[in-house]
Parts: sequence; structure tokens; C-alpha cells
Amino acid sequence: MSRQLSGRRCPNRAANPANLTNISVPPSKNLSLANRLIASLPSRERSLFFEESELVELKVSMVLTEAGHAPTYAYFPVDGFVSLSLPMAGKPNAELTLVGNEGMFSTSTALGVSESAFTCTVQGAGRFFCIHQTQLQHLLAENVCLNDSLKRYVHACLSCLALQAACVNLHSIEQRLARWLLMTRDRADSSEIFLTHDTLAVLLGVRRESVTRAAGALQRYGLISYGRGYLVLLDESRLEGVACPCYLTDLQLHEDALSRPPHACHTP
Repeated sequence: MSRQLSGRRCPNRAANPANLTNISVPPSKNLSLANRLIASLPSRERSLFFEESELVELKVSMVLTEAGHAPTYAYFPVDGFVSLSLPMAGKPNAELTLVGNEGMFSTSTALGVSESAFTCTVQGAGRFFCIHQTQLQHLLAENVCLNDSLKRYVHACLSCLALQAACVNLHSIEQRLARWLLMTRDRADSSEIFLTHDTLAVLLGVRRESVTRAAGALQRYGLISYGRGYLVLLDESRLEGVACPCYLTDLQLHEDALSRPPHACHTP
């Protein structure tokens, strides 16, 4: 599996203060199916993608794209995840959703739009496939299957953002907290989550005290255990029962996006 870019390499430690670091893939570890969006492609299309991409490791709190700026790279998470947010005048950014190994960002790159609508920040450290926007645009122009898959994914993202807007107005803080914890678990692939109350307050769009009360209620129910910046999901089945229905709807939207359209793709 090639990691050599055709003319455009992802930034490295020396070239970028964001401190991206290139890492090698152990020979015994095949990551070609680790990102579900890439894995949904036939083998030919996956190979073409990997010829133009590179594996990088990203750290927590790194800002990869600023809203209103032109993204240089697109990222496909392997075992890390990011949050998408909007800047709000005089207030912390409003967090909108999480992106993990089910998808990619920046979607504006996939659409050929010059500016990103969101700020992308790493919330879970890990590995990501990185591809320069010029190389991705070239692949999209030449590859009907990849083009179709990314458009389906972007449609799912737009539907999830609309769902998030409704969720804020319709569901309780406890329901929404349970949803965010489950979404984080899915993307971190772990029942142990490192999130401070301040971060959760931003994700939920509420005061820190409200998060403390909601987390306390979930702990009294025996669903979670939490300390300073550290939570453990103790009863994930019951937590899914507490979460608002938006959690399952979000999952279904992404499952639909990952379903391969038979008319557009080659046989693997």
C-alpha cells in the first residue's frame, strides 16, 4: 500500500506548527478498511485513494480547519475523531457534531467549495488518512464511485446537522448527554472517555453546572462513572435507552450513506 503523494504531501512536524507527524504502518496491521467510508469502496478505488494519501497522527485540541478559511487537506479518521463547530461572536464555538472512522472532513473539499463552513478540532487523538485537496479533486473527477460515495456521505452529514438543531430544542440535557457519550464511544471505540465538563458543556450548548447535574443523574442511575476529565460507560445498553432517539437516527443516516450504490461502483 503506497503512502507516496503525487506532488502534494501532508504537512510534517518541521513544516507545520500544528505538529502533524507522519507515522509508519506496522506490516502486520492492515488499515485499509479502518475508515468505513474508504472501506465501502471497491478495492480498485481504495488503491487509487491510498496512492494519493498519507497516514498522519493528530493530537488532541489541534485545529485542522478554521471556518471561513480554505482547507488545504481532507482527513479520513482511522482511530481518532474530531468535532465540527461554528464560531459564535463573544462566546465559545458551538459544537455541531463528531466525525470519526465513519466518514471524513473537510466536506467542502469534496464539494469543491473554496471555504470551510466549520472549524474542525481534534477531540480524540489518533491516526488519519490525509490527502491534499488538489489530489482529492483529481480523484473525484476521474472516479465516479468515489464521487458518488462522498456525495452520499455529505448528504448524511447535512441530515445529521438538521437533526442536531432539532435535538437541542426537543430533548432534555440528560438525553442529549447520553447521546454525545455514545457518539464519542463509537468514534473512540472505547467505553473509557476523556472529556472534561467544560468540553461537554460546549458540546451540549449549556452551562457547566447543567452538565454536572446531568452527569450526576446518569451516575446515580449506575450508567456512568466519572471523575475529573474521565468517564467510564458502565451500562451501555441502558445508556442507549436514556439517549434521545437522535442517536439511532444518526447511526442509520450514516449506515445508509455507507451502502454502496451498485450502479456507480465496480465489483471489488
